Amino acid sequence: MDYTKNYHLPQWVKSDRIMMDDFNRMCADIENGLTGNRQAANELSGQIQRVEQEAQEQIRTSDTASQASLKTGLLRLAYNHCHMLAALERKPPQRGCFFQQFQGISAHTGVGGLLARGDALWFARGAFSCTSEEFRASLKQVSQMKVAKGNAEANMPLVIRFTPPGPGCLIEIPVLIQFQELSCKDTVFHLALYNENTGEYEAERDFTQILKSDHSYYGGYYQIQTELFFSGKFNYRIEISTRDGRYSGTMDYNASTGRFTATSLTDDTVGTISRTVQCGEARMDGIVLVHYRLIGTGGTLSLSWDGTAVSPYRTRSIVNIDGKTVTESEFRRNAAVPAATALKLIAKCHAGGEIALYSWGMAAV
Repeated sequence: MDYTKNYHLPQWVKSDRIMMDDFNRMCADIENGLTGNRQAANELSGQIQRVEQEAQEQIRTSDTASQASLKTGLLRLAYNHCHMLAALERKPPQRGCFFQQFQGISAHTGVGGLLARGDALWFARGAFSCTSEEFRASLKQVSQMKVAKGNAEANMPLVIRFTPPGPGCLIEIPVLIQFQELSCKDTVFHLALYNENTGEYEAERDFTQILKSDHSYYGGYYQIQTELFFSGKFNYRIEISTRDGRYSGTMDYNASTGRFTATSLTDDTVGTISRTVQCGEARMDGIVLVHYRLIGTGGTLSLSWDGTAVSPYRTRSIVNIDGKTVTESEFRRNAAVPAATALKLIAKCHAGGEIALYSWGMAAV
């Protein structure tokens, strides 16, 4: 009797006598082999199903990760796009994005409770009220304005140092003017408020002074009317200058008889900025950037996006396009943005705090 090579199954030849034991053993071996194959096939099928499930889970996870990675990249591009818009003097028309700076804004649709300080939209809630006399007590002239006829480059500004005990608004500055050799009927003065602590001009403006005189001399005590907002406990310089060279003379701060007027800011108010942005079509997500400073005890900023409160995703310190070190809060929607989306920034001061808003922007992706 012969046997198969691999499984040792009997192979009869013509001269063999078929024996029952040999036949039954062969059938038993075949049965066991088929049973083992079936079990192995079942195990293999189970393994294949497990591998398929794991593969599907990996595909699903990988797809989610890819989508998250894509969205993170797009939001990074949106962040950079906002800063690119900040650097453009003339911003092209675009859908789903904007960047707005508040420097020089005197009035704007959608702004409530905020004051135009010159370099920012600002408001304050002083911890206590101050009178004009209390503000005035900290004023001291540093230098006299000097005007040289025919040589405007040699002109010198009137400089008054000012350290207010609390936040407020400067309304009137009393001065003594003595101009000679007049060859004009009016002149332009430049008024500036310089913060010595931050090294920044917080407000600047020009105003025209009528020189009413039938002679070559113009002088007397005058009240310069202005509206300069200031923070509390900072060292300021009030600077009044001119580039006019059509007369000569001086200007001094009238500390003795003049009426200095400043108001204190202590009201518990809420500042808001609202804007509706046209996106053209629904977007996947969006980002809002707000640049600001908190002064004193500061306050809080919150964002309502289509009526839903959105918390800051990240807050950091940056140097903005104007070279100012400001705080930047980054808000992410983490949801679809409709074709027309409504933003509302809400600012509230603590007692003894101030908030200066420099800019904000948005980009949808």
